[in-house]
Amino acid sequence: MQRPIEYENLIKTRALESVAPTPGAVERYLLNAKNYLDSAKQIDQKLSLQVFTAAYEGYFQLVNAFLECYQVRTKESGRNLVIQKVAADLKMSTIEQASIIRAHERRNSTSYRSPFPPVSAAEAASLVAILGKYLAVATEMLRDDDSSDVCKKCGHIPCSCGSVRPRG
Repeated sequence: MQRPIEYENLIKTRALESVAPTPGAVERYLLNAKNYLDSAKQIDQKLSLQVFTAAYEGYFQLVNAFLECYQVRTKESGRNLVIQKVAADLKMSTIEQASIIRAHERRNSTSYRSPFPPVSAAEAASLVAILGKYLAVATEMLRDDDSSDVCKKCGHIPCSCGSVRPRG
């Protein structure tokens, strides 16, 4: 997939750096995001921080999938810029983008500064919903044109059930 001009401009400003691709990494990041989503849904909803953290890490796996697809890594920008850039790439609504930005701030606040105020069940549920919605969007956007990579038996990329898939 060709790198969008916005990413080229971020390389020029040293916010991002160009890197060589890692074969299979995009698919693995997407699978990791799905696994985080599944985990967030299985955690007792009374454990808001843990649900929130799983959903946040799942979203950041989507961010990493985009970065890998466009063969870039953060350099001088940190997470915040790429979190916002991928939210825009996913064409999130302004409300969803604001929610993602707040989630990043909340994650940093509860992880590095203070556990207060605690993450609410509503914040956690909102982030789980956003991850669920945009995991499907990201998978479609980043999917190779070669759909034979999707296992017909288990649906994973790469296959996790061990069945052999014919190529092309």
